[in-house]
Amino acid sequence: MGSLFGTLNSSLDAIRAFQTALSISQNNVSNASTPGYARQEANLEALPFLPSAGLTGGVQEGPTISTQNEYADQAVRTQLSQQGNYSAQSAPLQSIQGLFDVSGQTGLVGALNTLFQSFSAWAESPGSTAQQQAVLTAAQSVAQSFQSTANTLSQTTVQVNQQIDSTVQQINQLATQIQADNVAILKNPNPSGGVDPGVDANLHASLESLSKLADVTVTYASDGTATVLLGGQTPLVIGAQQNDIQASFSNTAGSVNPGAVPNAQILDASGQDITGQISQGALGGLLNIRNSVLPGLQGNGQETGSLNQLAQQVADRVNQVLTSGTTPSGQAGSPLFAYNNASPVDVASTLSLDPNITIGALAPAAAGPPPTANGAALELSNLGQSTNPADQIGGQSILQFLSAAATQVGQQASNAQTGQNAATQLLTQAQAFQNQISGVSLDAEAVNVLQLQEGYQAAGRMVSVIDGLAQTLINMATPSA
Repeated sequence: MGSLFGTLNSSLDAIRAFQTALSISQNNVSNASTPGYARQEANLEALPFLPSAGLTGGVQEGPTISTQNEYADQAVRTQLSQQGNYSAQSAPLQSIQGLFDVSGQTGLVGALNTLFQSFSAWAESPGSTAQQQAVLTAAQSVAQSFQSTANTLSQTTVQVNQQIDSTVQQINQLATQIQADNVAILKNPNPSGGVDPGVDANLHASLESLSKLADVTVTYASDGTATVLLGGQTPLVIGAQQNDIQASFSNTAGSVNPGAVPNAQILDASGQDITGQISQGALGGLLNIRNSVLPGLQGNGQETGSLNQLAQQVADRVNQVLTSGTTPSGQAGSPLFAYNNASPVDVASTLSLDPNITIGALAPAAAGPPPTANGAALELSNLGQSTNPADQIGGQSILQFLSAAATQVGQQASNAQTGQNAATQLLTQAQAFQNQISGVSLDAEAVNVLQLQEGYQAAGRMVSVIDGLAQTLINMATPSA
C-alpha cells in the first residue's frame, strides 16, 4: 500500500504542476499584446526516483521562468532613443528649410536676387523713375523677407521651447511610474523568485516609452528594482527614490549678447546643468535644434547668427555705396536701409527701408575717378557675387554665404530624415529579436496547452488507476460477512 500511496502523491504533484503550467500558458495568451510583457515559462522539476529509499519520482512545479532578456531590451531602447532623436528634429528642420528656397525664386533668396537685378536694370537707365521705384520696391521686399524669416525662426524657437517643456514633463511622469513599479516590487516580492509578470510588464513598457524621450541607462538591483540614469550619469530613479528634472530658458552670465534668445538648459533635481549629458531621444533632438541649429541662424548669447550677419552686410554695403555716390542732381546719396544697431542679434528682425529714402535720393553715380553716371548702381548690381573682400562675409560673397546657410539647413534636414529611416529599420530588427526571445506566440502556446492537457489527463488517469487498485486491495482485505 505504501508504494501505491507514494505513487498517488506523485500523481497529485504532477496534477498541481500541470495546473500551474496551464495557468501560466493562459496568462501568456491573455497578455500577448500587453506592452512590456515577457513570456513566462513553467518550470517542471523532476523528482528523484529511488524506490529502495522510498523516493517514487514524479514531477513538481518549480519557480516560474521569465524570458525577459535585458540584452534584447537594451537594444530596443537604444534604437527607440535614436528614432526619437531624429523624429524630433525632422519637423522643425523641415520648417526652417522652407525659409530658404534654393531655386532662388521665393523667400529671402528670391528677394535678394530681385534686388540685385533691380540694381542692374537701374544701372542701365539711372535716370528712369520706373527703375528707381523698382529698386525701392525690391529693397522693401528684402527687408520684409529678413523680418519674416527672423519672425518665423522666433516662432520656431517658441514651439521648440514648448516641446522641450512637454518632453521634460513626460520624462518626469514616466519616472513616477517606474518609481511606483519599484515600490510595488519592494512591497510585494514574488515568492517564487523574480518579479511579478504584471509589474514587470508595466516597468518595461515605461522604460521603452522613456527611451523614446531621452537616452537612459538601466540596471537592476538584486531586489528586482530598476535604477535609471539619464544620459548614463544623472540618477532619475533609484529604487523608491525619484529625481525630477526641469527645463530652464535664461541667459547665463557672460553672454556677449545679453538681449539674445537664451539657450535651453536641462537641470537636475539639485539645479545642476546636465544639458550636455542628453544627446539622444526626443529631448536630445530638440536640444540640438534649440541650442545649435537655431542659434546658428538667429544668434544667441554667444553668436550673432548667419541671418543677422547677412542682413547687416547687405544693409551696410548698400548704404555705403549709395552714400558715397551722387544723385542726378548732384546731391549726396542717402542710405537705403535702416536697422536697430543696439544689438547684433536684432538686425534681421528690425531691417527696414530708411525712413528718409526717396526716389530722388537714390545715387547712381560714382565720384570716381573717373566719375561715372551709373558707377554706384553698377557696383550694387555686382554686390551679390562680388569678390571684393569688403563685400564678403568670411571669404564668401553675399549669395554664396546665403547659399551655404541654406545648404547646411537642407543637409541637416536630410540627415534627420535619413537617420529616422535607418533608426526605424534597426528598431524593427531589434523588436523582432526581442519578440523572438520573449514574445508570446499564440501558435506555440496552443501546442503547449495541448501537451500540458495530455499530461494532466495522464496524471488524472493514474490517480483513477491507483484509486481502483486501492479499493480492490481494501475489498480483498475486508472479511466477508
